[in-house]
Amino acid sequence: MTAVELKNVTKIYGKGEAKTIAVKDINFEAESGQLVLLEGPSGAGKSTLLTIMGALQKASSGQVLIEGQEINALSTKQSDQLRLTTIGFVLQEHNLVPFLKVKDQFKLVDKVKKYGNLTAKELQELLVQLGIEQLVDKYPNELSGGQMQRAAIARALYANPKIILADEPTASLDSERVKEVGRLFKQLAKEKDKAIILVTHDQRLEQFSDQIYDVLDGTISKR
Repeated sequence: MTAVELKNVTKIYGKGEAKTIAVKDINFEAESGQLVLLEGPSGAGKSTLLTIMGALQKASSGQVLIEGQEINALSTKQSDQLRLTTIGFVLQEHNLVPFLKVKDQFKLVDKVKKYGNLTAKELQELLVQLGIEQLVDKYPNELSGGQMQRAAIARALYANPKIILADEPTASLDSERVKEVGRLFKQLAKEKDKAIILVTHDQRLEQFSDQIYDVLDGTISKR
């Protein structure tokens, strides 16, 4: 099943002399059960594409379909609901709540999404898989960059989304942790039939991918 599809998508910022075309005439597909990488230099348009796929911003033109539903016309409330129930984000900024311990980050998810989250057993298995099971009583400012990144990955996966969008999810990780995270994403795609799209510079993830797209100057090409 096609989980994410972009048809002739363009995103323009500004007007007149300040006009910038961030991405232009993009066509892209990601299937459920696949791990897809978007690679390219900084400023190429990768993060813009990810936020458009995740309904964080709207395309200037073209169609954006999530599980066959056109999302460009959704209201803010509908977009929020889509992100709550269907799409999980792993952002570079980690986005952990600073005054909550790691274990309480998951309780916060339970408050806003009351059904369909991982069971306590599944969460524990995930924490062990990511090597952070001993950190659940720590606050974010007590964690290293890599530990915060893995905690943010766990929190995104805890909501059990059908589609996972991640922006540089391994940027702070050493090679062994990159392998663990790569294997985890691959396993989730295959065993749980999730569509996982990673924006990355990290070529160490390529061995786990099903598809790789190169993004350059706002255009995209399948490798």
